[in-house]
Amino acid sequence: MAFEYGRGKTAMRVAKTECGLVRGAPGNNPKFTVFRGIPYAAPPVGELRWRFPQPHEKWEGVRDCVEFGNACYQFLVPRDDLKVSEDCLYLNVYTPAAAEGEDLPVLMFIPGGAFMGGASNEPMYDGEGFCKRGVILVTINYRTGPLGMLVHRDMEKENPYGSAGNIYYLDQIAALKWVRNNIRSFGGDPDRITLMGHSSGAVAATALCSTPLTEGDLAGCIIESAPVTHDMSDPDDGPHSSPFWMDKEEAFRRGDQFAAAAGCSSLEELRKLSCEELSDVYRKMPGYLCFFRGVIDGYVFPEDPCDVYISGRHHDIPYLVGGAGDEGAIVTTFAPSAILTREKVRKYAEKFGDKAEDFVRYCDSLSDTDIAVAMTDSNIYRARMFAETQLHNHMTPAYLYCNIRRAPGDFEGAYHGFEHLYVFQTLDRDWRKYTGSDYDLSNMMAEYWANFVKHGDPNGPELPAWTPYTEGSKKTMMLDVSPWMGERRLPKLQQYKLDYYLDKYKEGFREG
Repeated sequence: MAFEYGRGKTAMRVAKTECGLVRGAPGNNPKFTVFRGIPYAAPPVGELRWRFPQPHEKWEGVRDCVEFGNACYQFLVPRDDLKVSEDCLYLNVYTPAAAEGEDLPVLMFIPGGAFMGGASNEPMYDGEGFCKRGVILVTINYRTGPLGMLVHRDMEKENPYGSAGNIYYLDQIAALKWVRNNIRSFGGDPDRITLMGHSSGAVAATALCSTPLTEGDLAGCIIESAPVTHDMSDPDDGPHSSPFWMDKEEAFRRGDQFAAAAGCSSLEELRKLSCEELSDVYRKMPGYLCFFRGVIDGYVFPEDPCDVYISGRHHDIPYLVGGAGDEGAIVTTFAPSAILTREKVRKYAEKFGDKAEDFVRYCDSLSDTDIAVAMTDSNIYRARMFAETQLHNHMTPAYLYCNIRRAPGDFEGAYHGFEHLYVFQTLDRDWRKYTGSDYDLSNMMAEYWANFVKHGDPNGPELPAWTPYTEGSKKTMMLDVSPWMGERRLPKLQQYKLDYYLDKYKEGFREG
């Protein structure tokens, strides 16, 4: 495995952006430079709360970018170890380049956080592992929770194109456009940008590959736990919602419900509430983690992204897609009832036609926790369904992975997001005791990801061969101390869904 430590050149420390010069700091390896806290849009505070991201003012002289910018206020779990604020539209650039014009490939990472939190400032997301391999890493912060997800009918009057909601996604698109417009000054190639997202960030990456606003901006996409291209709506949602998107009228209805709960009659009044007050109201909404969703607004999303993927009209670029072997372990943190109840699972039976009775009988044999775990393992199903969609639409075959390396001394196993410590090569930032085999695996995974960013193909010298998911070989790269290609078995509840959608494809697929 050929690393590119140092590269024998003087490091870049100052770069030019559209708003002015920025100065970075040496990385742990002083041949690399880290630019922290670069603003990619104006602070979205005051009257700019819930408006489209706006251009940042230009500055004179050189702006020091040596400390992380604010993360968004954390609506999921309060964090004392992060600087948080509404003023959160910042990104970080980790570059091994000595000067502009080197045209290095770029990876832009969207961290997850259940749409309610998360930050790029985590020690786990250090970019020097990618710098060693000649890849520039960009990590971003963006508006989450009600700051990013709230929908209110007054937004339609304020924002251009008659758009309401989708601020969560618009921030990410603004960051991507910033990278396109500025990354050459940091030694990057604006035509070689790969997007990567995890968890709710994976939903975002999936969405950004379906919107016309990013057409031509991406060379590839890495989707980690997991894409949402097909999945059955919550049975209680009604006909106007898919798992992570809803139409305008449903969005406005929920916005009215939120405003009423807050005692507000307008967006102007909602702007007077603190983040703490917004959070208190949001947590009272039914199923609050997904109470607000992406909106099919005619601009960011002209139609439901699930329909875009079903019909093969998303960006035809290389995809690397997968997740953790123990995705369902997340129910040890959240109560099973917060994931999916037995009653809701039974309602799914109506979808399965002549298999409905068998489906109900199988559910009756499981405990509530078993059901919750199996349904949470939908991230494994979604990766498979994504790969099948690529095949059905005669598009670029996807590379699938499943991280089955279990966390040492930890009951959660190969849990949701555990692979990041390996991919970013930050095992030493974790409290667990790792072995030499873990560090070897980290080197392999970092090489796979970097190769994909460089070439749209994870394969490289001295690495176990990773074949794409094709009709002739429907296999997944199983990531462990000795990676191997195999078939990832689905939980039975997820197999029902996979069979359902594959049957739909055979019928020419139109659902409702």
